[in-house]
Amino acid sequence: MGDVPLIGIMVPRRKQRRKILRMYNRYKGCLKIELFCFTPKDINWFNREIQGVSIENNKWKTKMFRFPDAVYNRCYLKRAKTIRRLEKHIGENKCINRITHFNKWRIYDILSSTELDKYVPKTCLYKPKVFMNQLNQEKRLILKPIYGYLGKGIYLVELNDDHMINVYQDTLIPMYTFNDKKLFFEKMTELIGKRKYITQKVIQIAEVDEKIVDIRILVQKDLNGTWSVTNGVCRMAPYNFFITNFSEKVYEMDEVLDVLVSDLNKRNTIRQEIYDIGINVGQVLDKAIGLLGELGIDIVIDENRKVWIIEVNGKSQKKMYHMLDGAEDEKIALVYKRPLELSYYLSQR
Repeated sequence: MGDVPLIGIMVPRRKQRRKILRMYNRYKGCLKIELFCFTPKDINWFNREIQGVSIENNKWKTKMFRFPDAVYNRCYLKRAKTIRRLEKHIGENKCINRITHFNKWRIYDILSSTELDKYVPKTCLYKPKVFMNQLNQEKRLILKPIYGYLGKGIYLVELNDDHMINVYQDTLIPMYTFNDKKLFFEKMTELIGKRKYITQKVIQIAEVDEKIVDIRILVQKDLNGTWSVTNGVCRMAPYNFFITNFSEKVYEMDEVLDVLVSDLNKRNTIRQEIYDIGINVGQVLDKAIGLLGELGIDIVIDENRKVWIIEVNGKSQKKMYHMLDGAEDEKIALVYKRPLELSYYLSQR
C-alpha cells in the first residue's frame, strides 16, 4: 500500500462515473486519498486491474488501476456477490455498503427482534388467504413491494363502513372500488404480479398545513468507524397524498419539528429520540447484514407525537440535501465526505 490510499467508488453505469466522481472529489477536502470511479463491468478479475476514471491535474483520465485499498459501493445491489469477490482481493470488510437494495421484510424481521420493535409498525408478508382477516381488523393497510424503491407500487387498501374495498395509489382518491372480494383479489394479482409484498399497519401521520410529512435521517460512519447522525430533513407530501415520495419541498428537520411539537422540552426529547433511533438502526443492521457505511431512515411522527420507523434505505438519495432553501456548502459537504473518511479508515486497518 502506498502512502496515499487508493479509494474506488463503484457505480452501476459508466456514464455516471464522471458525475459522481466530480461530486465526491469536490467534497473530499484535505483528506489524503486518491479517488477513482468504476463499474462492476470495469473489473478485470484475471489481471487484478480495474478500468476507471480519475481527475488528475484538473483533467479527466481513463486508465487501468490496481485493486483499491477500500471500495465505496454506490450500486443498488440486492446481493453481495461482487462485494465478496472484491474482498477476496483487497481484504475482508474493505467495502462500504455490502447490500444497498434492502429486503423490507428482512429489515422488519431484524428490527422487530430488538428494542427497536416499539418503533416499527406491525408488518406481515402479503398472503391473500389471510389478508381479508387483517383488513377486517385494521380497516386500512399499506401494501408495499419487498424490493420497492421511490414509492413505486405502494397501495393503500381500505375497508369502509359500507363494506366496500377502496384501493388508493399515491393519492387519497380511490383508484379502484370493489364490493366483491373475488374481483378485488383479481385486480391485486394483476397489479402485484409475481412480486412479493408486505402489509404494514397505517400510521395516522401528523400533518403540517393538512399535508403529511416524514423525516429522513442520514446516519453515516465517521473517520473512526462510528455511527453518527449527519443530517435530518423533512419531506412534505402534496395535498391529499398518503406518501411523501412526490414531495413538493424539502425542509430542515427542525423547521418541521417546531411546527409539529410546540413544547420545547417535548421537542428536544423527540429530536434526541430520532437521533438515537438512527444510530441504533445503523448498529443493528451493521451486525445483521454486514459492513454498512450509511443509511437513510424514514421516520414519521403520529398524531399522538409517537415516533415510527417507516422504512430504511441502503442507498440514500443525496440530491434532497441540495433542495433545501439556502443549502450551505459546509452542510452538504459532510454528506459526501463521511463515506470517504470511512474509506480512509478502512484502508488503514
